[in-house]
Parts: sequence; structure tokens; C-alpha cells
Amino acid sequence: MSDAPVVPITPETLELGSEWREAADLAAHNLGFSPALAELSPEHWQLVLASVTDRMRLRGASLPVGWRRALARQVGRGDGEDKAQGKVLALAAKRKEIAAHLSRELGLGDLADLGPADRDIVDQQTTETIVGCSPDTAEPADCSDADRTMRRLLSEHRALEEMTTDAASPRPAEEGEEFSPEDGI
Repeated sequence: MSDAPVVPITPETLELGSEWREAADLAAHNLGFSPALAELSPEHWQLVLASVTDRMRLRGASLPVGWRRALARQVGRGDGEDKAQGKVLALAAKRKEIAAHLSRELGLGDLADLGPADRDIVDQQTTETIVGCSPDTAEPADCSDADRTMRRLLSEHRALEEMTTDAASPRPAEEGEEFSPEDGI
């Protein structure tokens, strides 16, 4: 046995080859994401990471511990405070998607074209829909009549809320971390 010390590789010191960046760029392009990788929403970044996982496994590459963080760092995605801000922005973006869907559903048209009074109506309805369709609300609403898109949006909103406030988790989710269906998200 060697006397050489074992030095763990951390995501901060892990350097991935150019094929990782190329796989991420190709995944983003194929998924139809136009902004740079550093500017993708956390939701879209998760989709890119899932695609990179599959692509690299198909190439026979081993997935080193911390590769997601290392790739995020290499493509210029934020770290530290940016992680929390990214989660808040993702939650706000999902709320806006729900509001836009409700606006169309209410026959008010495009969210951007609404006046202050109609915008207040949509904001109130959005809050009531999100809170009322939450499984842990005191008086749950009957959300069975919600269309498929609304159910998906509400499910994604709940997943983002759980990701940002999951007290049962032994540690907070990290930027670039991939979640699988077994994780309950």
C-alpha cells in the first residue's frame, strides 16, 4: 500500500474535458433552449444535466462525483448566493406561467396586456389556485377540473417549493444537482 495521501477531488478542483461542455451545448440546442448555458433557468438546466448524463453514459464515460457542480462552474453558472436567488427566480417564473395560463383561461388574454384591475384579479386567482390546490392546505380546493397544463404547472410549482424549503432533507439541493423520480420531486 502506498504512503501517498488520498486527496479527494472536489467539484471546485474537478476539471472536466471539453466533451462535457460540448454535450451540454448540444443538449441545450436539441432541447430548444436559446440562451447561453449560464443563463438557463434552473428547470432548463436540470433538463440539460439529464441529457448530459445520458450522453456521457452512452459514450462510456464514468460520472465523477461532483461533475454537475464542476460543469456548472465551467459554463459560468453562479454559485453560493446565486443558487438561492436562482431558486427564488425559478419559483417566480413558474408562478408567472401559472398566472399567464389563468389569464387565458379566464378569457382576459395575454398577461402582458392586462390593465391593473385585471392583473389584480389574475394575481388573486393565481394565489388562490396555488394555495388551494396544494395537498397540505387546510381547505383544499377541488382541482380535478384543472386542465392538463395547469396540473403540470402546479406540480412543477410544488416541486420547486419543496426543493427550496424541504426541511426533511439532510442538506439543501445544490445548483446543478439532478433529481430523479425516486427523490419524490
